[in-house]
Amino acid sequence: MAKKKKNAKTSGLQKLLFYVNLILAVAVLLAFISPYINPLTTSLPAIFGLLFPAFYILNFLFLMYWLLSWKKYLIIPLIAMILGYGMFLKNVRFTKVKPVGNYSEALKIVSYNVRLFDQYKAKGNDTYFTRNAIFSFIKSEQADIVCFQEFFHGNEKYFPTIGPFIESQAAKNYHVDYTKIVGDSRHYGIATFSTYPIVNRGAIRFENSRNNSGIFTDVVYKNDTIRIFNFHLESVKFSNADYRFVSEFIDPEAQNQTNSKIIFWKLRNAFVKRAEQAKIVADYIKESPHPVIVCGDFNDTPSSFVYHTISNNLKDAFIETGSGIGSTYAGDIPFLRIDYMLHSPQLDPFKYQKHACNYSDHYPVSCYFKIK
Repeated sequence: MAKKKKNAKTSGLQKLLFYVNLILAVAVLLAFISPYINPLTTSLPAIFGLLFPAFYILNFLFLMYWLLSWKKYLIIPLIAMILGYGMFLKNVRFTKVKPVGNYSEALKIVSYNVRLFDQYKAKGNDTYFTRNAIFSFIKSEQADIVCFQEFFHGNEKYFPTIGPFIESQAAKNYHVDYTKIVGDSRHYGIATFSTYPIVNRGAIRFENSRNNSGIFTDVVYKNDTIRIFNFHLESVKFSNADYRFVSEFIDPEAQNQTNSKIIFWKLRNAFVKRAEQAKIVADYIKESPHPVIVCGDFNDTPSSFVYHTISNNLKDAFIETGSGIGSTYAGDIPFLRIDYMLHSPQLDPFKYQKHACNYSDHYPVSCYFKIK
């Protein structure tokens, strides 16, 4: 009798796990189609696309469980993993990094969302700690071009950044564009610095956002002109409480329904705005008369409509020559790859790298490029 009860409990547990696994498999399927569905039509697939790495890993764990249990249910996670494998490889790479060869013949770019250099935390002796640490990191990388998102510049009396950066680096040419100016001492925007001459520049405005923007900067390199795009797309604007709500495992009975609705609304609003911004950026890229390198904080993952729209006809430096886990967000939610370097097929990338710097809520990324 006891054995029958035990078998019944085991069978009930496995049925429950089967349904959970089935839901996770459907989640991977929705994430799989999310790049092809504009969030303006429906934002549900976009949410699953955002969480794709977690769904994929959980399906892998279920596959291991069913293999050990010798259950036919393993077909469910197996199908999900096969369907999502290509998307998984946009987040994790196992390829051997291509050697650069002669570094002097390659153009090195660093892209970094610097979170305003933490100027809002400025206090006493630590006022310039983050700014100076970031400048030291950039100098150690000996980059030819540096793209900053969430750039901040004050004035000589309050938190200057442009002058001190130029003094500490080889990159003396720069293109800065501000989306917000408060008084004469607080400038918020985006910036590209270059050791090579800048011969043309332009701003990319998004009508649906006052805080996000992009720029393009034409740089002369070895008798060729390369257009550098640098932009920052709409963020979700979660509060600290929102991040805790998303990142922690909370008892369903204790979840605050109002918080859930607020988070869903913020996600949907950001998805829709980013989709509109991505179309604008894609049009600018398409119209470029020169080969392009696209740097920026997309605030979205490779399994998104935004990435699919912008990366059309471009190569992804991480996929081409990166290795390891590609996540670039250093905040509370893990496995998010939201910062990118894309490029025209005429350019050959080498040694894409994510740097483990903890000066911001993003990791800087770098890559070498050669003209084919």
